[in-house]
Amino acid sequence: MSLAGKRILTTRAAHQAGEFLDLLTEFGAEAESLPTIAVVDPISWDDLDTGLRRLHEQSTGRFQTSFYDWVFFTSGNGVEWFRKRLDALGFDLRILGGTQVCAVGTATAEALLEQGIVVDLIPEEFKAEGVIESFTARHGGPERVAGVRVLFPRARVAREVLPDKLRQLGVQIDIVETYRTIKPEIDVARWQSRLRAGEFDAVTFTSSSTVTQFAELFPGQPVTELLANTQVACIGPVTSDTARKLGLRVAIQPVEYTIPALTLAMSDFFTANPGGLIR
Repeated sequence: MSLAGKRILTTRAAHQAGEFLDLLTEFGAEAESLPTIAVVDPISWDDLDTGLRRLHEQSTGRFQTSFYDWVFFTSGNGVEWFRKRLDALGFDLRILGGTQVCAVGTATAEALLEQGIVVDLIPEEFKAEGVIESFTARHGGPERVAGVRVLFPRARVAREVLPDKLRQLGVQIDIVETYRTIKPEIDVARWQSRLRAGEFDAVTFTSSSTVTQFAELFPGQPVTELLANTQVACIGPVTSDTARKLGLRVAIQPVEYTIPALTLAMSDFFTANPGGLIR
C-alpha cells in the first residue's frame, strides 16, 4: 500500500485503462482515468486486408509466393485490431505460419501471447536503435537484412523513426493502417479546473501520443501551468522526450518500460518523497 493517500491520474485509452487502475488501487492509490485518446477503426480496411490476404496466400503455399518474412507489432492496440480484422475476414492464426513476429515491448509481447500469437523477437531495448540492433543481430548483421520484407500494422499516425531506419538498411516495409487514435469528448472546463488546483499527486503518460493528445485536449492552456502542482510520470524515454518538448519536468521514469514498472517507480518516488513535489 505504498501509494496510499496518493491520487494518480492515468491517460490511457478507456479500453486499456482498467488493468493500470486496478494495479494502482492494489498499491493503495486513489486512481482516476482521463482518457486522452480513443481508439477506433481505420478510415479504410483496404491496406490491412491486402496484407492479411497476402499472409493467407503465403501460408497456404498454393501459389509458391512469399510476401512477408516478418510482422512487426509496436502496441497492444495494433495486436487487438489486427486480430479483430483477422476474425472478420474469416482467417485464423495459421496465416502467420512461416512468418516471424517481432514485438516491440513486453506489453506488446504479452498482448500477442494473450491472442495465441507466438513471438519470435522481443528487442532488449524498445527504442528504434535497440529494435534495429536486435533485428539485425537475428539476421547475422546489418549487411544481411537488405530485401527482408516486413508487414507493419500500426496507427494511422505514428512515429516514422523505426520504419525509416529499417528502410535505410534495405528492408522492404508495407505499413498498413490498422487503427486510429482520436480525441475523446471531455468536460474541458471541469478537468482544467481540477488539474490547475493540483488535485492529483501524479499524472501518468504511457506513450508519446498520450502526451501530445493530453495537450490538445486543452487548447490555449500551457500544460506546464495545468501540471504545475503535479508530478509527471512517463513510461519510457521516448514518452519522456515528448513531455519535455512541451516544457514538462519528468520526475518519474522506470528502467523497464512497462505498466508494472511504472507503478513501482511511482511507489519508490513517493516513498522517498512523501511530500510529493520536488522542484
